Amino acid sequence: MYHNQPMEEKMKTTTLAKILGFSLATLFSAATIAAEMDAVQFESLDQNQDGQLTAEEAARDTALNENWTAVDKDGSGTIDKAEFSAFESMLKEGGEAGGEKKPAE
Repeated sequence: MYHNQPMEEKMKTTTLAKILGFSLATLFSAATIAAEMDAVQFESLDQNQDGQLTAEEAARDTALNENWTAVDKDGSGTIDKAEFSAFESMLKEGGEAGGEKKPAE
Protein backbone atom coordinates (compact mmCIF):
# COMPACT_ATOMS: atom_id res chain seq x y z
CA MET A 1 0.00 0.00 0.00
CA TYR A 2 2.58 2.58 1.06
CA HIS A 3 5.26 1.45 -1.38
CA ASN A 4 3.32 2.88 -4.33
CA GLN A 5 2.46 6.21 -2.70
CA PRO A 6 4.65 9.23 -3.32
CA MET A 7 6.68 10.43 -0.35
CA GLU A 8 4.46 13.49 0.10
CA GLU A 9 1.35 11.29 0.48
CA LYS A 10 3.12 9.12 3.06
CA MET A 11 4.03 12.23 5.06
CA LYS A 12 0.46 13.54 4.91
CA THR A 13 -0.89 10.20 6.10
CA THR A 14 1.63 10.03 8.93
CA THR A 15 0.93 13.61 9.98
CA LEU A 16 -2.83 13.05 9.97
CA ALA A 17 -2.41 9.88 12.04
CA LYS A 18 -0.32 11.81 14.59
CA ILE A 19 -2.87 14.63 14.77
CA LEU A 20 -5.71 12.15 15.25
CA GLY A 21 -3.79 10.37 18.00
CA PHE A 22 -3.04 13.63 19.77
CA SER A 23 -6.68 14.73 19.49
CA LEU A 24 -7.94 11.48 20.97
CA ALA A 25 -5.45 11.69 23.83
CA THR A 26 -6.55 15.27 24.54
CA LEU A 27 -10.24 14.32 24.56
CA PHE A 28 -9.55 11.39 26.88
CA SER A 29 -7.60 13.65 29.24
CA ALA A 30 -10.38 16.25 29.28
CA ALA A 31 -12.98 13.59 30.07
CA THR A 32 -10.83 12.23 32.88
CA ILE A 33 -10.36 15.69 34.38
CA ALA A 34 -14.10 16.40 34.17
CA ALA A 35 -14.90 13.11 35.93
CA GLU A 36 -12.40 13.91 38.68
CA MET A 37 -13.94 17.36 39.13
CA ASP A 38 -17.40 15.78 39.44
CA ALA A 39 -16.07 13.41 42.11
CA VAL A 40 -14.52 16.27 44.07
CA GLN A 41 -17.73 18.29 43.88
CA PHE A 42 -19.82 15.29 44.97
CA GLU A 43 -17.53 14.62 47.92
CA SER A 44 -17.63 18.26 48.99
CA LEU A 45 -21.44 18.15 49.03
CA ASP A 46 -21.55 14.74 50.77
CA GLN A 47 -20.97 16.12 54.26
CA ASN A 48 -21.16 12.76 56.08
CA GLN A 49 -19.18 10.98 53.32
CA ASP A 50 -21.69 8.11 53.03
CA GLY A 51 -21.68 8.13 49.22
CA GLN A 52 -25.23 9.52 49.02
CA LEU A 53 -26.50 13.09 48.88
CA THR A 54 -29.53 13.85 51.00
CA ALA A 55 -31.89 16.72 50.20
CA GLU A 56 -30.22 18.69 52.97
CA GLU A 57 -26.75 18.15 51.50
CA ALA A 58 -27.97 18.86 47.96
CA ALA A 59 -29.55 22.14 49.08
CA ARG A 60 -26.04 23.65 49.01
CA ASP A 61 -26.06 23.34 45.19
CA THR A 62 -28.83 25.44 43.61
CA ALA A 63 -29.04 23.54 40.31
CA LEU A 64 -29.04 20.19 42.06
CA ASN A 65 -31.66 21.30 44.56
CA GLU A 66 -33.90 22.77 41.85
CA ASN A 67 -33.79 19.54 39.82
CA TRP A 68 -34.00 17.05 42.69
CA THR A 69 -36.68 14.74 41.29
CA ALA A 70 -35.07 14.57 37.85
CA VAL A 71 -31.65 13.78 39.32
CA ASP A 72 -32.92 11.17 41.80
CA LYS A 73 -33.70 8.73 38.97
CA ASP A 74 -34.43 5.74 41.20
CA GLY A 75 -36.64 7.71 43.58
CA SER A 76 -34.63 6.59 46.60
CA GLY A 77 -34.69 9.99 48.26
CA THR A 78 -30.92 10.30 47.89
CA ILE A 79 -28.59 11.01 44.98
CA ASP A 80 -25.70 8.63 44.41
CA LYS A 81 -22.49 9.29 42.50
CA ALA A 82 -23.84 7.86 39.24
CA GLU A 83 -26.96 10.04 39.36
CA PHE A 84 -24.86 13.08 40.23
CA SER A 85 -22.40 12.40 37.43
CA ALA A 86 -25.21 11.99 34.89
CA PHE A 87 -26.71 15.30 36.05
CA GLU A 88 -23.37 17.11 35.80
CA SER A 89 -22.80 15.72 32.29
CA MET A 90 -26.24 16.87 31.22
CA LEU A 91 -25.56 20.37 32.57
CA LYS A 92 -22.23 20.55 30.74
CA GLU A 93 -24.00 19.66 27.50
CA GLY A 94 -26.38 22.56 28.06
CA GLY A 95 -29.43 20.49 28.92
CA GLU A 96 -32.02 21.01 31.58
CA ALA A 97 -33.14 18.33 33.96
CA GLY A 98 -36.65 19.71 34.36
CA GLY A 99 -37.21 18.26 37.79
CA GLU A 100 -38.89 19.62 40.85
CA LYS A 101 -37.20 21.25 43.78
CA LYS A 102 -37.17 19.25 46.98
CA PRO A 103 -36.87 21.39 50.11
CA ALA A 104 -34.03 20.65 52.49
CA GLU A 105 -35.12 18.44 55.36
